[in-house]
Amino acid sequence: MTSTAPLSFDRANEEVEGMIDQGTAFARVEDAIDAAQFSKHHKAALWLLAWSLRDPAIQRHDARLMVKAFAPGR
Repeated sequence: MTSTAPLSFDRANEEVEGMIDQGTAFARVEDAIDAAQFSKHHKAALWLLAWSLRDPAIQRHDARLMVKAFAPGR
């Protein structure tokens, strides 16, 4: 999503899927989404799409890390 021309939301969906399929680091996908010229709701939808395309084991691992990070007493 580094194009200088305005990007349609449909095209952004394709770009996100392509980045994940190519094995782009999730942080880079997030950066691309953050840089896109969309509303926060559209960006949230793109992020959710990217998250859903990740390997389920990685999703679980990251979710468990977040649970630990926000556990009481931390």
